[in-house]
Amino acid sequence: MKLQLPTLIAVCLAVLLIGGIYFFGRDKPELGIAVNLESEEFKQLRTHATNAFNAGRHQQAIELYSEALKMRPENAEIYNDLGTVYYEQGLKYAGPSWPSWEKELREDSVDQAIAELKVAVGKTGSGAIMLKTRDEAVADAIEEEAKQLGGDVYRQRWENEITLNVLIGQTKVYLLRARDHYIRSLDLKPTHSVAYRNLGSFYMKVGRTDKALDYYQEAYKLDPRDAELEEYLNQFRK
Repeated sequence: MKLQLPTLIAVCLAVLLIGGIYFFGRDKPELGIAVNLESEEFKQLRTHATNAFNAGRHQQAIELYSEALKMRPENAEIYNDLGTVYYEQGLKYAGPSWPSWEKELREDSVDQAIAELKVAVGKTGSGAIMLKTRDEAVADAIEEEAKQLGGDVYRQRWENEITLNVLIGQTKVYLLRARDHYIRSLDLKPTHSVAYRNLGSFYMKVGRTDKALDYYQEAYKLDPRDAELEEYLNQFRK
């Protein structure tokens, strides 16, 4: 037994060693190669998407970033990048001017204000309509009618004046996609300062300066090295 027990132990160790070599030698390198290939493919996809965006090929950039998200659905940066493309596409549909339609309704009745809104929607098609009034009843009527017409309404009061910004058409579609992707980016990565900054830009664009300032300040807290944002906040406060 003194000779058999060491022999048995040696045989067992040999079996374990051979099995270990087979397991680690086979599975680990293949897994590593697969991860590396996927990672490289992901990086290339993102690079191509960024190049398409910079070249103004927004639809191609959207498709490429969407493919990247399928590979990395947990990637906050890709959600932010795709949101940025949607944002620029929304502005493109709005045309050369922002807002696309603007009017002050100083003495207009509710009926006149609604008639103005319908004309603006009909002639704009896609973009942003900005209407200003000092009458709460007029503002309420505009907001209700704009929603019935399929618009997305952003309302803000400044002293005695109420401003209503109404997004319509493809501009509304793409800007809301941008907003939702920025929010999703922050859900995945709450410290992503760029997404906060972009949300600030979105709300500034639609006239909600109060919410825009909140997001800008949060972005600056996370990245106090952002000199451009610091200067903007200083001027905004003045």
